[in-house]
Amino acid sequence: MKKFQFKCILCMVGVLLLTCFSPVFLLAQDAAREPQVVASVTDQAVAEAVKRGADYLRVRQAEDGSFSSMMGSGITSITLIGLLQNGYTVEDPMVSKALKFLETKVHADGAIFDEKLGVGNYETSVAVVAFKYANKDGRYDKILKNAEKYLRKYQWDESEALDSSDIKYGGAGYGGGMSRPDLSNTGFLLDALVELGAGPDDEAVKKALVFVSRCQNLESQHNTFPWAAENPDGGFIYNPLDTEKVDREGRKIPLKSYGSMTYTGFKSLVYAGIKEDDIRFKSALAWLTKNYSVKENPGQDQAGLYYYYIVMAKTLKLLGKDTFKDDHGAEHNWRNEILAEILGAQQQDGSWVNTKSGRWMESNADLVTAYALMIIGNCKK
Repeated sequence: MKKFQFKCILCMVGVLLLTCFSPVFLLAQDAAREPQVVASVTDQAVAEAVKRGADYLRVRQAEDGSFSSMMGSGITSITLIGLLQNGYTVEDPMVSKALKFLETKVHADGAIFDEKLGVGNYETSVAVVAFKYANKDGRYDKILKNAEKYLRKYQWDESEALDSSDIKYGGAGYGGGMSRPDLSNTGFLLDALVELGAGPDDEAVKKALVFVSRCQNLESQHNTFPWAAENPDGGFIYNPLDTEKVDREGRKIPLKSYGSMTYTGFKSLVYAGIKEDDIRFKSALAWLTKNYSVKENPGQDQAGLYYYYIVMAKTLKLLGKDTFKDDHGAEHNWRNEILAEILGAQQQDGSWVNTKSGRWMESNADLVTAYALMIIGNCKK
């Protein structure tokens, strides 16, 4: 089976980054992109930040209802999720137009994606969450049912002549045929299936757990691959298929755990019903307590910071705890700490953007503003 090639995505990302970092663009945006000063996190301050972010997005929406459609339909779905999490309804013109755009990306096989990029699993997974949040009256039942069928077929399993011993088993990638699986996209797949009602006994969730366990830097009965003992810190990596990477001198590069992937992995363990006495649960939690931070994406510094906030807040909310204790014994009101960072980083024009790292598209203000709204939504009780 042919694997998906990312040349088209890399070219488009390159164009986007060149645009965002051009001197003329930066000069024009300087005044609007100065962070505001936040005195405290209050309900009113959060509500005002959400409104200003939504107002920024409203004027950025294209005539067809999309946001940054040159990057496919994913950013539109993420925008919808952020808006719907924060009280905007399907009656709002911005939401309604975005949903109509997303409906045009529905394919006969149930996939929801832009053919220009073809990242079917990623785009379908986030679109499912958006449509689910908008489906209060059942108007998207058919779309969701067909999308679920597509996502279940997309997962690497016996239908690709694999058994559970194969390192790809249970995982999912971006899309386009059967692309190489990774933890991030497997996490998106699980988010979508859980929104649709899948629980620990679901076969797709069980299969995903096999792959997720092999993304953990932990030697156990669930990960017997040789590299698992090289850096056994209990954190999670992006992809266990990267084990053969070498540096310029030809030395093997150890797979490094980092924050956003460890929260994604830990969240996946919780989805799969893994209990507190399981070595995978205990080791991942120990990594997170040791590396607790709202100032950086641990292991990646400022790269992917907003994506990190999304999965951090979603995971801690899933645990059902209002505070999180680090390895020094300090109790953190994680909601207030994350919200303080988010409110303090909002730009004067109402947008958010990662000013310290453009990696993983976080120089795109449309995307990061949508991320910020999702973060705020995930911080709500």
